[in-house]
Amino acid sequence: MKLNLFTLTIVFAVLLSATLGCSKKNQDTPPDPNTEEQDCGCEPLDNATLLQVGADKTYKTVHEAAAAAGNNSIIEIDAGTYKGDVALWTQDNLLIRAVGGEVILDADGKYVDGKGIWEIRGGKVCVEGITFINAKVPDQNGAGIRLTSGNLTVIRCRFMHNEMGMMTANTQNIHLTVRNSEFGYGGYGTGFSHNIYVGQIGRVDISGCWFHHSNRGHLIKSRAAISHIYCNLIADGNDNDSRSSYIIDLPSGGQGIIAGNIIQKSSRSEQMYVLNFATESNSYYPDNRIYIAYNTVINHRVSSNNRLLNTPASGVKIYILNNAIPDNTHYNDYNMRTEAELGNIVYDPSQLTTAYHPIPSIVNSWKEAHASNIDSNLPPALTSQSISLVPSHQYLDLMKIKKLTAAPSMPGAIQE
Repeated sequence: MKLNLFTLTIVFAVLLSATLGCSKKNQDTPPDPNTEEQDCGCEPLDNATLLQVGADKTYKTVHEAAAAAGNNSIIEIDAGTYKGDVALWTQDNLLIRAVGGEVILDADGKYVDGKGIWEIRGGKVCVEGITFINAKVPDQNGAGIRLTSGNLTVIRCRFMHNEMGMMTANTQNIHLTVRNSEFGYGGYGTGFSHNIYVGQIGRVDISGCWFHHSNRGHLIKSRAAISHIYCNLIADGNDNDSRSSYIIDLPSGGQGIIAGNIIQKSSRSEQMYVLNFATESNSYYPDNRIYIAYNTVINHRVSSNNRLLNTPASGVKIYILNNAIPDNTHYNDYNMRTEAELGNIVYDPSQLTTAYHPIPSIVNSWKEAHASNIDSNLPPALTSQSISLVPSHQYLDLMKIKKLTAAPSMPGAIQE
């Protein structure tokens, strides 16, 4: 059966923590009781200075607005394509958003500080509705956004055809949040550049995003102390441009929470593992744990050696809980000792519908396999940050999330 991995109205279960949602005050219209507040944009700024960018506005380029803005500013960019309009942001408390339609920032051979289209080197910044394309720099790490300091939230943005979609510095006090955004066709082609590359920061939260087509690199790479990867479509496709290596690579270990995602590997991938954890070095962090929960995995790679997880034989703690894993992908190797391995289903691809749901005839058997109370495996350091492995919402399309009508009752990313 061929799965339609790029249907924009897919349905799959997601996991949300309190940090992933938005408050009702941030929405322009009253919230639909059936949808999650994550649809909203950046939090409003009180008493902020407004700077407007556009052909008939005070600032004709983003670069000019970035140079003029002070702390506590809102920068609104009119719809259109801005070529070679690169910018450095050093301010605190910024809201930068598109207005009136799509804003496309095309690097067009330009870059800031040898890093990419934007460098963010400030405090608290939120970016909404911007498309970043064609970032290229001499060291082949050209990023749509390079985050070197501060806390950044990215909402409903697109990163396409860049050497590195996004990249961060290695600074522990950085917190990066990415929601409802698309990352595609990234990578220089050497295998060392990726759709997103998160350095050794304090925490990254990625939710509601679509990652696809990295040119021999990884769809997601993170060295963060906490990598919180929930409710995404992380799917390389299965065409001539589907050449990603690891789907998710967490080489430095830390706390990896991979849950509620659709994860798909292409037939052209040269890498037999789907996920990678703490293989480069597990000495960056004193405690290294990976939680793989409620994911639906699809693997088009034809091989008897396909594996779900590449990880050291010791020095890490592994939890594999309530996942749907294809029968051509081994999820527990002889050298992998799990702390908990509960509720997982191994399925034949013919048993999965194009909406990633088990066919009706096997739903009951999936429900019987389901393991409950899996949050008991989380340490207080994670639960205190409102992290849960149990889905409470369901993804409707690339922008909206619906609350589940009941608690999850079977493995995999699909509940309703």
